[in-house]
Amino acid sequence: MSIADVAGALRAPPSERPYLRAGVVAVVVIAALVFGFAGLRVIHGGYPRADLGAILTGEIWREGGWLSHAVLHFVSLFPRGPGREIALSVIMAIAGGIGFGWLYYLLRTNYWSIPIAVTAVVALGLHTGLLYGITAESRYLPIYFVVAAMVPAIRHIEEVGDVQSAIGLSLLLPLLLLASPVTTLFILPLALAATLADPDGRSDPRAFVAMLLVATLPTVITIIGILGFLAQAGLDLSTAILPYVKLYSSWHIGDILGSVTALAVFAPVLVVPLLYCVWPSLPQRRSIFSALAVIVLPLALSVARVVLDTDMPGFVPPVTLLTAFICWAGIIRLPRTLQIFSVLLLVLSAISSWYFAGFAEQPRWAAALLYDVPGNIGQMWLR
Repeated sequence: MSIADVAGALRAPPSERPYLRAGVVAVVVIAALVFGFAGLRVIHGGYPRADLGAILTGEIWREGGWLSHAVLHFVSLFPRGPGREIALSVIMAIAGGIGFGWLYYLLRTNYWSIPIAVTAVVALGLHTGLLYGITAESRYLPIYFVVAAMVPAIRHIEEVGDVQSAIGLSLLLPLLLLASPVTTLFILPLALAATLADPDGRSDPRAFVAMLLVATLPTVITIIGILGFLAQAGLDLSTAILPYVKLYSSWHIGDILGSVTALAVFAPVLVVPLLYCVWPSLPQRRSIFSALAVIVLPLALSVARVVLDTDMPGFVPPVTLLTAFICWAGIIRLPRTLQIFSVLLLVLSAISSWYFAGFAEQPRWAAALLYDVPGNIGQMWLR
């Protein structure tokens, strides 16, 4: 091997370096084992899963989160008892392990060093909002992954701006419908953004209408599919409509300032995309819209949860922002200074989540997870 070959290997991107695949597999396995162990600890501690409680009460069919419905319907086939809780905890642990392996892969392939990437992933995993979702309340996990998946699609449109990139985003928009009735609100704004990203869509009204139809068509097909499935199963079609009627029929001005403040306290990493927008000498061309999407989508979620008639817990918007941020950091070349600053803020997020929420707002869940507690604490739900 010549000196030139050695120099080329040293400059090779992380995706071409050895042991990356082994590192991703290690993250998947370790994360799945940790989440599985945490889930079993919560079960042993006697803390009831809120998602399984929704099956018993029939509330699951009145919430509209179709992705979580599919998983919970599968789990409901198991006999009542510990078997359901163990099966769901195992499924969530595997899904969490795969998700964390994907995030680690994105960071490493975008020139994050191993210590920084591992610290970022661990800090996210220790956040009480995410940990609680995996071990006790899985109905909101699709929101985290779906919103995070929007960020790369938005950046692709920003970078390319052609019809193909707009179609790519339109194929992801049905996931917003399937994740939650609240995230359904994002479909039309994102469809309009995809339409206006095309030069013809901005200049020609006929092209605008055609592009908008293309952007919304996958969502319309998904709606027809859901209604057809319910009709074939002999279920009342109002089952599919009720969650949306319930959500959008009652608007009220809640504690918007408090919800937005909680977003900043439990996810202070939101300042990094703002710094990125004004940071000098970036290693890549600046992508402002995808950076702002990391903040705007969770911010809209935090406002919607206090304005609409929803029971969404307060930890959902911050965790959504954290997962969207790490996904964004895995597709944007951040300077090393911003990488280190991001990791520090992620660690701060995890610490603040335990200090302000882990023991104060979720004391019984935290006790079941961390301590040996009696199994008779009863049906105690997250406040």
